[in-house]
Amino acid sequence: MDNNARFILGGKTWSYSSVSSYETCPYGFSLSYITMEERSGNAFSDFGLFIHKILELYFSGKLELDELLDYYDENYYDSMYYNFPKYPSNMAENYREAGRKYFKNFKFDKSLYKVIAVEETIFSNHNGVKLVTKPDLILKEKSTGKYSLVDFKTARLKPKGKQRDTQIAQYMRQFLLYCYFFWVEKDIEINNIEIWFIRNNQIIVKDIDPMQIAETMEWFTGTIEKILNEEDWEPNLTKKNEFFCREICGFRNLCKYHNM
Repeated sequence: MDNNARFILGGKTWSYSSVSSYETCPYGFSLSYITMEERSGNAFSDFGLFIHKILELYFSGKLELDELLDYYDENYYDSMYYNFPKYPSNMAENYREAGRKYFKNFKFDKSLYKVIAVEETIFSNHNGVKLVTKPDLILKEKSTGKYSLVDFKTARLKPKGKQRDTQIAQYMRQFLLYCYFFWVEKDIEINNIEIWFIRNNQIIVKDIDPMQIAETMEWFTGTIEKILNEEDWEPNLTKKNEFFCREICGFRNLCKYHNM
């Protein structure tokens, strides 16, 4: 790593997204956090941000349950700055209809819960490493006193089996990281994690495993150390990463490896 990169990363505040982006593509990480190129958005992130905004407005008390669908319909097109890919066909309409269906059928009794945090940014420090986390939602069930970390996902839940297990395991790294630092900074122990898959209208509930938290912290700090010792910043040109490179990566329009 050259001195400029070392200087920039030496004072960095790390997040789950920054660390996981290195695993997705080291070259993309360097464009984002070292040379700090301007990134492009995409329709998938537009959709996800819009869904998150509506749920944030609901749980913060700024929208009522019966207002969610109207808000979605009235603001959808103004919130979608980028076009969905042309293939598979009807993707744009399928996403829009999935969101409509979700809010049309959305039911949640907030009176049973105390809302502890909504999109709250939490700064922390771990062994001299600065980091930031931002859980979507923390709820406390009034009848049991149990705390749940809730995360909204607009990616489709994979079918049951190995694909789903891998998908959930990848997400759990993010959530366990959030749980750990929420406990460190707020002295509140999260009892379980709820993953709300919006387009499936399905909730996956996972218990907290202390061993998994330890493994997650080992992955997190180990990956940061690997980044700080990186020399090459090679692109991820695997076939598995092809759709991400072509349609999602914020640097797809300026990446020198884009058409390789």
